[in-house]
Amino acid sequence: MAPVLWAIGTIELQQIRKHVLTFIDEQVHRYSEAVVAMSEASDEASWQHARGRWGLAQRWWLGSLPPFGLYLLWAYLSVTMIGCTVTALRWLAETGEAGGGGADPGKAQFIYWLLTIAFTFITILPTWIVWADMERWRKYAKRSGRVLGHLNAQAQARVQAREADSATDEPPRS
Repeated sequence: MAPVLWAIGTIELQQIRKHVLTFIDEQVHRYSEAVVAMSEASDEASWQHARGRWGLAQRWWLGSLPPFGLYLLWAYLSVTMIGCTVTALRWLAETGEAGGGGADPGKAQFIYWLLTIAFTFITILPTWIVWADMERWRKYAKRSGRVLGHLNAQAQARVQAREADSATDEPPRS
């Protein structure tokens, strides 16, 4: 039963990963829009609009909570299944079979280690893949945040310079 649950869990994890990758693509698009808006900001209204887009891009963690929660649940269940299955396999390898009959101990040990390695691999590989995706996204968001911070400072300087120029261009009041 445990191998079937692992297979189902792995397939579901792939679906969660697809959802996360789609979400990441949407967020990359939001960051790109924010970068373009911030680069083009030249007055107070466009600067505020660009800051709003930046704020939307920074709220990325809210959308990733449900899939990440499902992933954590899958990881917990996988680790639990590994423990239970390996314990049961160890017992079978030591006693030979469920009824305590005499199976070949060499074959039982071979099957035990083969299944233990397979179950561990089935758990660790998807875990590593999802972790790598999330880590890559975290680094992208951090870099983009720094870039947008720099662009925000430039846009603010442009807006202030434009306001200062328009204030000096006004005719003196008499």
